[in-house]
Amino acid sequence: MRTIATYLTGRRNLAGSALALLAAALVVIDPVGPQGIVLVIGFYLAGVLAVRGTPKVHRLGFDPMQVQRSLSSEIAAVAGRVPPEIWIRIQRIELTIRSEILPHLDCLPLGAPELYLVERTARDFLPTAVESYLQLPGGYTSARGATAYQVLVDDLELLEAQMRRVAEAVHRADMDRLLAHHRFLEDRFRRLDLSG
Repeated sequence: MRTIATYLTGRRNLAGSALALLAAALVVIDPVGPQGIVLVIGFYLAGVLAVRGTPKVHRLGFDPMQVQRSLSSEIAAVAGRVPPEIWIRIQRIELTIRSEILPHLDCLPLGAPELYLVERTARDFLPTAVESYLQLPGGYTSARGATAYQVLVDDLELLEAQMRRVAEAVHRADMDRLLAHHRFLEDRFRRLDLSG
């Protein structure tokens, strides 16, 4: 029942209905007989087919807004539960992803490994590292002498380094686009100077 209601209030049905009403008005103004029903149905189908459905998967393979929500949720979940040094590292990772990477993802080619790293870091790697740390008793040390705190610091340093690497790849791709545009402009105006 929900699917029918969703379709009836969806953009496709509304566009089809609007065109069908237009066709019905044309049939009333200029009666064409039984062919009028075909015209109304044809206009409805044209409207339905003209409106694209909402894509289920973002073109990048993930929704950047969902990545942002995951990061915000993680920060809210660990606030006051981790030492300040850990909190600062988590915030630096979130800031790098939110302000330097997510706004510029379109400059990366589809299927780029950086896209996978960003999505997995926000939705899996970072939350798993922090939650695993929080499940251990304070000051816990492994048989090899590593403290839970130090292991988490190492994990966060690794994640931050990877996100900095992705940010650099994004900046480099943006710069390449800027340079390509600059070369295009120089070439364009050089041709105008030669022809003038």
